[in-house]
Amino acid sequence: MIGILSGAIYAETPDEEIQRLKKENELLELQKKNEELKSGKSSESKGSSNTDKSGAFGFCKGEYANTGCFIGAEVGYAPSVSNYYYATTPSTNSATTFAIPINVILGWQWYLYEHMGLNFKAHIGYSSYNSDMNVAPDGMLDYKSSAIHYGLEVSYLYDFVATSQSTFGLNVGIGYEFGTFIGQGWDLPASSGAVSDISFNSFTNSAFTTSFGVHYFLNTHHQFWLSYKYKGYSGVEGGTYSNGSTTIEYTTAPKSVIAFAYAYKF
Repeated sequence: MIGILSGAIYAETPDEEIQRLKKENELLELQKKNEELKSGKSSESKGSSNTDKSGAFGFCKGEYANTGCFIGAEVGYAPSVSNYYYATTPSTNSATTFAIPINVILGWQWYLYEHMGLNFKAHIGYSSYNSDMNVAPDGMLDYKSSAIHYGLEVSYLYDFVATSQSTFGLNVGIGYEFGTFIGQGWDLPASSGAVSDISFNSFTNSAFTTSFGVHYFLNTHHQFWLSYKYKGYSGVEGGTYSNGSTTIEYTTAPKSVIAFAYAYKF
């Protein structure tokens, strides 16, 4: 009976119990932070763990949050596209036009470190390269040309801003692209007295590409890209048309494109 009364006398007051619980919580939080520092995966770091492989796209994930698979769309402005044809009479003609290429993009992005990664991208899309061409003595003709473009590109990414909400940086890339040029031909004016419509065979050409630009990621999932890409298509290689008396060689050579892209990273 005396022991019970003694325990009651020395029992903690509510204020003392609150202070004791606070100290215990502080010790637990400190222990947790020490464990996170030892493992190199602090919950406050932008490069937080992204290694949960569950779900349909679990195989895409990696150690850093910006690692993952993506799909999106790209639209560009090609300011300098040259259409050429070489014939016996006249010998050479060319015209310069512009184009608005549209692509579907998809691929995988792998961050090696918190501020540095690689982007592996495939694309396929369409572009029209129709132009007017002055052909003496027949006058202006409508040169028809369009293409399906497809290729691969790898880019190096370096981020100047890297938080859990925003990522901003520069990227440079190299790639290889194919162009299957379709719908080739021309329409001559009726006043020329020549055949008014000639259809050429399709052909495929290819070129190395180089690019540089900037990227911005919102919450790692919404990705925006602005890039300049140079394409090394030849102005000589292309298709050949012959009607027995005249042989015509023709090609289309897109040289560069400024592109804006949006992709969603899974």
